[in-house]
Amino acid sequence: MISAPFLIRPAWAVEPINFLIRNNADLVALCATPQSDPNYVAAIHFCHGVGVGFVRYHESLTEGKGFVPLFCFPETVTRTQALNQYVSYSKAHPEYDKESVGDVVIKFFIETYPCKAN
Repeated sequence: MISAPFLIRPAWAVEPINFLIRNNADLVALCATPQSDPNYVAAIHFCHGVGVGFVRYHESLTEGKGFVPLFCFPETVTRTQALNQYVSYSKAHPEYDKESVGDVVIKFFIETYPCKAN
């Protein structure tokens, strides 16, 4: 029998199924992809895209009259910093793993970047 070690993927490798984003655990897997993973670039760009999409959507809503912001994303925080904070937040809350990405990302933004009282 011939061994094929090159067919064995490391346990930490991101899987194509994670890109379906079935729940928060899938997005966390993508956002936490190590640089050594062959899918790192795609995973990190996907993760950044989800985060930026939520922030931009929220910004467009708050431009309308009568909409009170749910969170206030500071200009001093980089995308990478926010991504790392989101991964840490999600790992601290494994009870959110099976929840929808939208629910958990909004919880993260509200808890991490609350708006200051005027």
